[in-house]
Amino acid sequence: MVAACVACLLSGQLTWASEDLIATAVSARESATEARAPLLAPESFENGDRALARARADSKSGRTTRLARAAKEATAFFADATAAARRAVPIVEAALRARSAASEAGAPGLELEDWTRGEETLRRAVVLLERGDDSGGAARSEDAADRYRQSELLAIKLRLLSDTKALIADGRDKKVHRYAPETLARAESLVAEAEAALESDRYDTDKPRALALEARYEVRHAFDLARRIETWRREDGSPEDLILEMEEPLRRVAANADIAARFDQGPDKPAEQLIEKFGQLEDRNQRLTEDIEERTQQVFALEQEVSEAYERLGGVSEQRQALEQQIRRQEMDRQRLGQVERLFSRDEARVLRQGDDVMLRLYGLGFSSGSAQIPTASQDLMNRLETAIRLYPEATLILSGHTDSFGGDKANFELSRKRAESVRSHLLRTMRIPASRVSAVGYGETRPVANNQTAEGRARNRRIDVLIQPSD
Repeated sequence: MVAACVACLLSGQLTWASEDLIATAVSARESATEARAPLLAPESFENGDRALARARADSKSGRTTRLARAAKEATAFFADATAAARRAVPIVEAALRARSAASEAGAPGLELEDWTRGEETLRRAVVLLERGDDSGGAARSEDAADRYRQSELLAIKLRLLSDTKALIADGRDKKVHRYAPETLARAESLVAEAEAALESDRYDTDKPRALALEARYEVRHAFDLARRIETWRREDGSPEDLILEMEEPLRRVAANADIAARFDQGPDKPAEQLIEKFGQLEDRNQRLTEDIEERTQQVFALEQEVSEAYERLGGVSEQRQALEQQIRRQEMDRQRLGQVERLFSRDEARVLRQGDDVMLRLYGLGFSSGSAQIPTASQDLMNRLETAIRLYPEATLILSGHTDSFGGDKANFELSRKRAESVRSHLLRTMRIPASRVSAVGYGETRPVANNQTAEGRARNRRIDVLIQPSD
């Protein structure tokens, strides 16, 4: 009887231990999946899956010794897969971006040979990386990126452009051009421009994709305009009715922004008021965010001050002086930041506070397409940039160049670097700042601050960021 009870207890303990081992392996698998190991470390991940399957089978048959060994193997394989996947990311990053873009364009569903070859080549690349062959893996990753770009181009042609052309043909059949000829003609022009962009540079898929999407929007826009105008005419509406109908949405938006829209001078004035209002709200939100960060730092500093004061009562006066000095410095920082903000309009630059640092996000330099030469028209803006920098004596400056998504990745990186270097050379020449205090770097299109799908957003992404790091 006692022996049976002991055996039962041991069996229960073994069952619990087995469940814990399998749960540990499952948890390791989840971590590996989150790190994209099925894609980036397939061999280790598949070995882990096979070991986990054996452990589960042994659990059902009661073979606890084999179960423990298989579960531990599975956990180790999944841990290796997680590490390998994380190590592979920076090496295959370009291929992953190209793969994502091709997928968004619909390449997987079109059964394209380039997509299939891209998948095969990427797998070979990551397997080589798993085995420690970084150079071989990097080379295969570049090949995979080329395959994905080709499949994206074909997908854009076969899906986006074909669908848009079909919509345009349907619009012609339904006489949409009678009511919205300019909008339909713009769609046709965008399609032609997208096709030309596809043929000119197979590495720049962002531009043809954006043009194709814009063309599809314009076709649908033409259909909606035609429907509205046709309905208006059928109902014997007057031009006044049509204009009033189109003013109403803008009036409602203005009312929600606490603005009384007045159209006695057309819709431009209410639109300008709304843009100004949204800009003010954006600035206010930025200031609140910065204030919250500053208050958080102050609270943390005060807690430390109080703690230290309790530890050494004799240093209360010294602590108070340090705190007062810190408050004075923060007030000076706020005043100085206000001076910088007043130097630029919203179209020229945004002034952002990042801890003790200040970021000047210059939108208004207006480089010519493909050029790194600072335009003569931007000289006044450069002068005001110098004024802002002089408010922070001995500061370290980091200049970063950025582009929109149009153009090839390599070309954009090089162009953004050259533009940042151009601004650096200008500042070194005119301000006589020691070269060691000013650095320049290009990020290409990798750090957008606005939507690349609109002309306005792309203009904001074409910028120079000036990070001012005040000296201690």
